[in-house]
Amino acid sequence: MGSKVHALVVSRVVGLIAFCLALSMPALVIGQGDPVIGNWRGTLKSADGTVSLIIMTIVKAGDGYAGSTSGVGENSETALAKVTVNAPTVSIEGVADSKLGAVRVAADLKADGNVLRGNGTVGVGNQAIAVTFDLQRRARQDVAQTHVTQRADYFTGRWKFDYLGGEFPPLSSGERSGTVTFSTPSGTQFVQGTVDGQSMGKPFKETIAIGVNAETKAIAYHERRADGVELMSLGNWTSPLAIVFQTTPLVSGGKTYQLRRVMSVLSETAFDINEEFSVDGGAFRKLGTAHYTKEP
Repeated sequence: MGSKVHALVVSRVVGLIAFCLALSMPALVIGQGDPVIGNWRGTLKSADGTVSLIIMTIVKAGDGYAGSTSGVGENSETALAKVTVNAPTVSIEGVADSKLGAVRVAADLKADGNVLRGNGTVGVGNQAIAVTFDLQRRARQDVAQTHVTQRADYFTGRWKFDYLGGEFPPLSSGERSGTVTFSTPSGTQFVQGTVDGQSMGKPFKETIAIGVNAETKAIAYHERRADGVELMSLGNWTSPLAIVFQTTPLVSGGKTYQLRRVMSVLSETAFDINEEFSVDGGAFRKLGTAHYTKEP
């Protein structure tokens, strides 16, 4: 991408950050009176009687929820990729790193006062075991969080990605994989990335620019797709656990489309992006999930 295009992308991202600041997007906060929000401690118990300790934190994130868990995988704390609440029930999904590979956890839980119980699975690869969650809401002296500095150069470097999702033009071309390489122009709060990927066996190239305000943690995400579609997303990175994005509306074929994304910051070398979409202001539906791993 030439210098003129770089300048155009950066100027657009600057504008988005200013707009994002004007919106004063709220940080992730602990709500009052919400039956699922809080710090939960307890156990995972498998059918053979094996018991493991687990801590889970659920917080409000804009119009939705986000969370983290420790006790699954090897990191002190791992962001949950998905938290869906229909009070008093909550469904969670998460991925943690381990020496054996990615550890996946999923569960459907029900809150009853200060108790959160339900069934789920924990697995590595194609192997999964059924577990029972038994948690109690308790105060935490120290809230462990993923220790990632919220700045643009977190993304600097080469990342491998795999996207699993539906083909839904103009928002998604379906399943795809490849790499994205981000560089940080000297003295800026932006990274500029080039995507080299494959979709349905065909190569494609895209560009991405990400801007982060180091003080306010406002974040803007601009992408130019291989088919010429441009998407602008606004987000807030106040919490190191997750970034909640919403794209500006995209009009195509007489319909208005909008994406909502949750970027779960798993570690210094891994993050997930979960996407949902809405058409003409309707309810959001799941679109797909991407996993990014930083290469040495």
